[in-house]
Amino acid sequence: MAEPKCPSCAIEGIEHIVSKDSEERARDRNAWFQVVYCNSCGHIYGVFAKHVLPSGKQNGPQLVLNR
Repeated sequence: MAEPKCPSCAIEGIEHIVSKDSEERARDRNAWFQVVYCNSCGHIYGVFAKHVLPSGKQNGPQLVLNR
């Protein structure tokens, strides 16, 4: 089976692709982003939004639940 290969250091294997929550936090303490990177060399594959602000007109008050 084919394994992913890091474009920077050429290490192979899905176990080397890891993620971490960003240091930036919303008011409810949830991370804004998830950073996906190679745990061998630090090559960043992508940054994905975890906390999304609503856009446009809202239909009433917004409720934020703390977990």
